[in-house]
Amino acid sequence: MTRRLAGRRALVTGGGSGIGLACARRLAAEGAAVVVLDRRPGEAGFPSVSCDVRDPDSVIAAAREAAGLLGGPADLLVNAAGVYRIAPLLDLSPGEWDDVLAVNLRGPFLTSRAVAAALIGEKRPGSIVNVSSIAAIVADVAEPGAHYSAGKAGLLALTRQMAVEWAPYGIRVNAVCPGVIDTPMLRVMDDPAAGEAYLRTAVPLRRLGTAAEVAAVIAFLASDDAAYLTGTSVTVDGGLTTIGRRSS
Repeated sequence: MTRRLAGRRALVTGGGSGIGLACARRLAAEGAAVVVLDRRPGEAGFPSVSCDVRDPDSVIAAAREAAGLLGGPADLLVNAAGVYRIAPLLDLSPGEWDDVLAVNLRGPFLTSRAVAAALIGEKRPGSIVNVSSIAAIVADVAEPGAHYSAGKAGLLALTRQMAVEWAPYGIRVNAVCPGVIDTPMLRVMDDPAAGEAYLRTAVPLRRLGTAAEVAAVIAFLASDDAAYLTGTSVTVDGGLTTIGRRSS
């Protein structure tokens, strides 16, 4: 394991489990100081701050508290907080739509803005990585979730816009689009066992991905090894979208 993130100060939203927790572990292993923002602080094994990413005041307060723990404002942000819900369009209520987009799209907007404002104020560079999904790229009738897909697709557009607006300040913004990864979110599927069996045959690499594998890509995008990458997204799905099929 390299120490390419030594001296970096990282915030990871949704760092209590799944991809967020894997990211916190990977960034720390590569030398970054890490603080987790989560609604359930203290469960991740890292310094953590309670934060509701849907609430602007909560985000601003959490960013300030995290800066105190980190010894200064974060210069690395991973937006991993997210919720996954399944509902056919005709059964999807406006309230359910709003709830999912509030976390999956509004949340990254608020946290990224807070981090970028602090960096720009101090004239320091930084990097942001947003966790989108292959649901932003391909649709799925078996596990319908228009609110989830729309939020993740919007996050890719937001990534590109943040990248071009903040590039003059030395802030890079990229995204990852995980496929079906073996995390607690996978258990939301109606029949996880059947879904897992299907994926093992549908994915060209013939297996589910792991949160650690996604975290490795995120660490690369956050590091200086990706210094000339901004406004892009990397699909981490074992080749699933190359054949146009997904199951979550």
